[in-house]
Amino acid sequence: MAYARANYGVARASLFPEIDLQGYAGRQRLPAMSQQPANGLLGPIENDNNKATTFNTYQVQAGMTSYELDFFGHQRAIAHESGKMAEASAADYQAARIALIGEVANAYLALNADRALLQLAQQTLDAQQQHAQVMNKAYADGGVSEFDMRRSQTQAEAAQVDVEDMHIRIAKDVNAMAVLLGQPLLPGYATPHPWEAPLLTDVPAGLPSSLLDRRPDVIAAEDRLRAANADIGRARAAFFPTIALTAALGSLSGGLSSLFTAGSAAWTGAASATMPLLDWGKNENGLAASKANRTGAVAAYEGTVQEAFREVADALAVRDHIVPELKAQQALVDQSQRVYTISQVRFKEGMDDYISSQDAQRSLYNDQQKLVSLELDQAVNQVNLYKALGGGWKVGQPANTAGLAKAPQQTAVASR
Repeated sequence: MAYARANYGVARASLFPEIDLQGYAGRQRLPAMSQQPANGLLGPIENDNNKATTFNTYQVQAGMTSYELDFFGHQRAIAHESGKMAEASAADYQAARIALIGEVANAYLALNADRALLQLAQQTLDAQQQHAQVMNKAYADGGVSEFDMRRSQTQAEAAQVDVEDMHIRIAKDVNAMAVLLGQPLLPGYATPHPWEAPLLTDVPAGLPSSLLDRRPDVIAAEDRLRAANADIGRARAAFFPTIALTAALGSLSGGLSSLFTAGSAAWTGAASATMPLLDWGKNENGLAASKANRTGAVAAYEGTVQEAFREVADALAVRDHIVPELKAQQALVDQSQRVYTISQVRFKEGMDDYISSQDAQRSLYNDQQKLVSLELDQAVNQVNLYKALGGGWKVGQPANTAGLAKAPQQTAVASR
């Protein structure tokens, strides 16, 4: 972005004349009966004497050198193109910033979900180990078969595998967060904790499509399209004459003490014009290339707008269907919890075997995992909608600040 702004500053400076200050001091010897030709501000100096002559020359002047009179918009087109490219670069920066915010939010949500899954896995492991101890004792007393005892042990080992797998996932989540934040996380992020769903504000209904106008990628594509139009103007201006103006004002004297006295003032001015005559198709090909570049910019702009609408439509579609899915899954978890509670009572009273109790617990564990995954999907979809709308959905509020209800605090999580 800074590079593009600097280029725009250079291009814009070409619209104004460049003023230079020059100084000159010299000593010269002319042979007898000689004449020095004219040289800029220094007029003809003749020596018609029969003897050689030595003299000093002092000169100071300020003026502009080859300042292009922009009659045909060549310099203005270059400055306009550079300005739009600088604006596109600034929009690219905002797009990258929103993308980074989304990545951090998604990584934080994934970490919280995995911590909740670790808690479920740990609870399941504790229950399976208790069952395995009960089954080992019953087998020793001859109350159950070796098959049931071994099966209880396999269930406990499988639960241990799930716990270790969740520890690995959490370690990767912590590393990803550290990379995104550019610093290590505070202690406490690897501990199990229940899932907290209300992290993000809900999106209201009836959002105007004009919100997409502030998406940084749409703005950048539009700026590049405007820059391509300006480039066509620059290419067309190459067919017209280039008119340059040179002017200077200063003083000329044979002695340093009399350099700025009356009668030493001198000036010069000149204008030149260059007209392309035979360029072997250079200007024609340059104009054709600019037009082709503009065609590509139009296609890129249209594609960016279409992609923006698609991303918003996808996020809203997920939002419409995931809410009833979450309600149904929560009801399923409640029913599975009730079935598991009843199966535990029946198993302790000898009404059901161990297999029925374990089936009920396994179903509850799977349903709880599915619920956490759906809650994570809902939260991630809110973040994706935040990104798709260019940084939020509140009309009249600056982009990049709306949508996220509360930024995650490291200290808050670490203290849990």
